[in-house]
Amino acid sequence: MGERTGQRFGGYTVGAHIADGSMGAVYEAYHDETGERVAIKVLHPRVARDAIAAERFRREYETAESLRHPYIIDVRDFGETDDGADFMTMEFLEGEELSLILAREGAMRPARAVRIVCQLAMALQHAHSDGVVHRDLKPDNVFICDGPNGDEIRVLDFGSVKLQLGTGPKLTVLGTILGSPYYMSPEQAMGKLDVDPRSDVFAQTSIMYELATGEIAFAADTIPDILTKIIGEEPPPVSIANPAYPLSFEEVIRKGLRKDKLGRFGSSLELAEAMLGAFGLHRDVQRWAGTPVNMIETAIDEAPKPLAMGPPSPPPFTSSVPPELPTRKHRGAKLAIGFILAGALFLGAWLLLRS
Repeated sequence: MGERTGQRFGGYTVGAHIADGSMGAVYEAYHDETGERVAIKVLHPRVARDAIAAERFRREYETAESLRHPYIIDVRDFGETDDGADFMTMEFLEGEELSLILAREGAMRPARAVRIVCQLAMALQHAHSDGVVHRDLKPDNVFICDGPNGDEIRVLDFGSVKLQLGTGPKLTVLGTILGSPYYMSPEQAMGKLDVDPRSDVFAQTSIMYELATGEIAFAADTIPDILTKIIGEEPPPVSIANPAYPLSFEEVIRKGLRKDKLGRFGSSLELAEAMLGAFGLHRDVQRWAGTPVNMIETAIDEAPKPLAMGPPSPPPFTSSVPPELPTRKHRGAKLAIGFILAGALFLGAWLLLRS
């Protein structure tokens, strides 16, 4: 669909059609005065007439515009087309969604996953510190750009955010929730209202699981089955799908996917730090977020391997059979040996005295 190609609005000239989504279409565009190349997202006409969808779109812009972080999509302008559809312009990104990379390549080697997770943790920590919970974090909303030192991410689509600071109406968009259930936290799956940064931690951990295994942690054919798994089941161990990840990484995944959010890591940064520790790396998330993948790979190879916290060692074996008492035969043999040793000592002393 490229019906807006060639149109001009908001000081931009719309170019080639890039992608389509459920809410709008994305085009390449150029600013008429500066010539800046941007991506422009325009609501579909039917969506633009939906007040809730239009508010969600505006919320996405306002939230991203307020955050301003290297690993969060940078938005430029917000406006309305001549036919009444909202649009916003964003930095033009060269790359693809993480979901497409996972679908094509499967599991990632640990070093690449470490770099991506550290960047994701920094973006989420920045949003959380500003009172913003993403609520719809998934590989589709993590865009991977090709930077000079490797992957550089941008977190997209803050339209499902809940502003914890209480500014503006709280939006719950049924279509959004039902469209991406795989990464929902148990509290979201149960319809609870106490969603906080630890819900994003659950989704972040689910993405980590997929980076390591190439498989969705809670996959099923229907939405009820997916939600049932999220609420009451555990995913298969990472080590079964990819032994390149240590057992200590498995422990991090288990804690990040705890059903009770109080048992999870307290923040996205804490989760990333635990992941680094699982590989024996220094827990400096910012450092590894910018380190080239080949250097991370070398560091992992050279790092001391942490021991996984397995089950406690069994107690020393003790037999329930009572000790065997010495028999008459055993006592006689011991006496005979004693007499022989005593005789040898006596003979040696007598010979020594004669000399």
